Amino acid sequence: MTRLLLFLTMLPAATMAQLRWQPSNAHNEGLPEGARVYQTTDPVSGRPFRAYYLEIAPGAKDLRLSVEAFPGKRFTPAQYDSIIGPGALAIMNTTFFSFKDNSNLNIVVKQGKVFAVNPQPAPDASPKRYVTRGAFGIDRKGRPDIAWVYNVGKKRAPYAYSAPVEKVEPTKSAPAGAHRWKMREAVGGGPVLVQNGQPHITWEQEGMGKSIAALHPRSAVGYRPDGTILLMVIEGRNKGVAEGANFEEMAKIFTDLGCVEALNLDGGGSSALYVNDQNTIRPSDPAGQRPVPAVLVLSKK
Repeated sequence: MTRLLLFLTMLPAATMAQLRWQPSNAHNEGLPEGARVYQTTDPVSGRPFRAYYLEIAPGAKDLRLSVEAFPGKRFTPAQYDSIIGPGALAIMNTTFFSFKDNSNLNIVVKQGKVFAVNPQPAPDASPKRYVTRGAFGIDRKGRPDIAWVYNVGKKRAPYAYSAPVEKVEPTKSAPAGAHRWKMREAVGGGPVLVQNGQPHITWEQEGMGKSIAALHPRSAVGYRPDGTILLMVIEGRNKGVAEGANFEEMAKIFTDLGCVEALNLDGGGSSALYVNDQNTIRPSDPAGQRPVPAVLVLSKK
């Protein structure tokens, strides 16, 4: 049954036409060289659709992509923009989080320091289920990476694995291929959507439930072989205008754009990309932008 469901939900993505993207002049006005916003309203699988992505060129010496987070607090992207000040160019939501205490439910690394960790089993859980969740990071040389990550040991050091780990506890040396994930900035989400330039959706292995075919507003990040980073938001829950996307459709969009790896982030009412003091998509929450505990920030150095 699972294989049949996966096959059926992949049909729309397999027949989906490649989207046409155009520069978003209103968002690009005044942006420095190396940062450009693109938009599309082409239909997806016969549905009305709207999406934007911010493209960040590799090696742009006057730009910095970083993480902002304040433990135990949540702010809207517009509020983060005000807190950071004039140097902020764009803000995008990232991690899943708890409404109860505002805590991040995925890894957050800021200036090399671990602020939050990927999910771990409760101490009294029996049996314990270990999973590695997808995460996006930028190392100290500005190179992007997406990996399945687990925080190991008392110091919660991030370790990356070449494939999702299930059931057994990930360690510094096992499974084979485990290595220290040395990122300057990082945020988690899930599932991984693209690996090695091909759709590779690990929603089940990451313990993400059974929402593979669901249509929602989405936020995601990917990168091309040359290090170009794409921050993408997809509008949804706007009937007749933009009805969202599922994971297979997202994976195809990223591979069509030449990305070698891509990762889904928190979506729904959290999805927002705020550029040049303007929203891109219309947030799906009635109140507008949802406060979130961690964001990616593109700013001037």
